[in-house]
Amino acid sequence: MPEETMPVFVRIDDYKDILDVINMIKNKISEAKETLGKINELKNEEDAELELWQTGVEEVERKVEFIDKTLFEPSAL
Repeated sequence: MPEETMPVFVRIDDYKDILDVINMIKNKISEAKETLGKINELKNEEDAELELWQTGVEEVERKVEFIDKTLFEPSAL
């Protein structure tokens, strides 16, 4: 009888252990997905905050350039 068609016998307690391990792996995968979701959410919040900071810095830069231009360019009076 070829090896591929031979029945495989597994002890019931070994089978239950395998099922327990598979369930534990599934739970760990679920936890990992949840953690990755939280990390992604935090990253998105961080990106939004950085965008606000960038906008604020650019606004201050424009105001400083305006003041610099106003103070140091000769007026056309």
